[in-house]
Amino acid sequence: MHDDDESAPQKKKLKDVADRAGVAVSTVSRALSGHPAISAATRDAVQEAAAQLGYRLPMQGRKLRKAATKVIGVVVEALHNPFITSLIAHLHDAFDEAGYHMILIIDSMSESNCLQKLRPLVDGYLDGLVLATATLDSPIVTELKRRAIPLVLVIRSVDNANVDTVEIDNVHAGAEAARHLFELGHRRIGLVMGQRNTSTSRDRSEGALIWLESQGIRRQDIPLIFGMYTMESGYSSAMTLLSGPQPVSAIIAGNDTMALGVLEAAKRKGIAVPQQLSVLGFDDMPLAGTHVMSLTTIRQPVETMARTAARRLLDRINGPIPTTVSRDVLPIHLIQRETTAACLSAPVGSQSQRTHSQTR
Repeated sequence: MHDDDESAPQKKKLKDVADRAGVAVSTVSRALSGHPAISAATRDAVQEAAAQLGYRLPMQGRKLRKAATKVIGVVVEALHNPFITSLIAHLHDAFDEAGYHMILIIDSMSESNCLQKLRPLVDGYLDGLVLATATLDSPIVTELKRRAIPLVLVIRSVDNANVDTVEIDNVHAGAEAARHLFELGHRRIGLVMGQRNTSTSRDRSEGALIWLESQGIRRQDIPLIFGMYTMESGYSSAMTLLSGPQPVSAIIAGNDTMALGVLEAAKRKGIAVPQQLSVLGFDDMPLAGTHVMSLTTIRQPVETMARTAARRLLDRINGPIPTTVSRDVLPIHLIQRETTAACLSAPVGSQSQRTHSQTR
């Protein structure tokens, strides 16, 4: 759309971006549309100015599009987590069965300029988005809502975002993890979580902390380290917990990938699992159930999660648009395997005589 076609209020906003970036209005228009004649430095400056001002692209382009593209964008942060690759595969199957194609976008989408860079794709081509990267402090979800782009959050949620969300009850999941280890006699339990600004890390750690507090363990006595949802972060966090004057006897890892790092750290320190250290993760990724890993974990129903997210998004796209947002909270199961066992130094009578775990 050319500048002359803009309404007066929109022209004024475009000029505001131009003034902030120190360029002409026509340059702003070309930069935001991805015109190849605009240098990368100028485009970045314009996108940054637009993000700072909260500039929104006009909606006419989407409303006047003649036909749906039947293409869905799925946004993930990285592909190192096998749980995410499983989620992607199930989303692909669900959309394919409904006659839709899927484009994978690998981006954190944590900053406003991320959306500006992807604007031609998001605004002009995709029928909707599944976002698996939402952070608690990200402006992206709000901005996508303002642009009237059909959107569903999966795995992670954002407080007060007023958007369809598919997730597990992560507070309950964290409490179940803590309960399992406590009933095995563990009292010195450490937590190694992913990013602090994600609902999964916040809620899983909070669920564990609240449950352990209810059993008389003070919150300040429960070591908690936030990092990244990676094997490397799990390794470094575990090395810290296992090297202190009061090493832990059990570790709850933020996901199974982090748990791999915890197991590697225990091996490096010469600590036997589960005889000297119990380890528990989240997700139940495919490797977790193998004899190589045999990881005790909290299972998320990945296929149900993917298909529910796909159904919610397609409902938004194909209308009539639901008048209220949905929040699907899916069940979890604690799967006990060979990385958790009774604490050798447990107080007499502390181990529960019953278990709520499922063994596979």
